[in-house]
Amino acid sequence: MAKGTRITVDLGSKELLKAIKFASIEQGKPIREIVIEALERWLEGKKGSGQKDFLAMMKALDEYRKTAEEGS
Repeated sequence: MAKGTRITVDLGSKELLKAIKFASIEQGKPIREIVIEALERWLEGKKGSGQKDFLAMMKALDEYRKTAEEGS
């Protein structure tokens, strides 16, 4: 993942945010890591539904960016 990539998400629920914070403490992981894992699992689930493999696309894009940065 690109360093400094950020998004803002309205979870729509204070209870959901509390649950995520609790999971973060319970698992000893930063919220960022929990959210990334959840999104990756969601994207993995999309593979079987006939949609493009978004994770493979993201990895290919990261590799392209690394190659482009090395050439600079």
